[in-house]
Amino acid sequence: MEDSHSQEQVVSIKIPLASENLREELSFYKELRILFKEHDKPVEDVDFIIGNIEASIAIFNKSGPIIIDEDKMLSQIEKHPYFKNPCDYPVRLITVLKYLKAKGYNMNYKDIDIYVDKLIQKIDGVRKVGRGLYQKTK
Repeated sequence: MEDSHSQEQVVSIKIPLASENLREELSFYKELRILFKEHDKPVEDVDFIIGNIEASIAIFNKSGPIIIDEDKMLSQIEKHPYFKNPCDYPVRLITVLKYLKAKGYNMNYKDIDIYVDKLIQKIDGVRKVGRGLYQKTK
């Protein structure tokens, strides 16, 4: 008769990766790896996931910068409800990025926030009032 404690049980799960932000995923799994090590759990599977994410990031970075059509994106930003009907409160950069993502733009580019920041500042009557905050005069 075998001792039930001598058999190792393996639990297998599917882990969908949030491809829109691989760097956040990588950070999460690196923190998870630290926790596994602290509790003397095997880290090989977590290392495998980390390796795959790093490979995906390397492929993305190797593909080179893809230039987004500036005029097309600028015209879409100007269609944002805030820029069509400005109010007393500034709009946040993250709000504009989410709007562009909802409109079908790929936001997985390195430094896309800096690119969009420069586009927003090109709009007539828009001034930067803080880090990631913009105000448009009526």
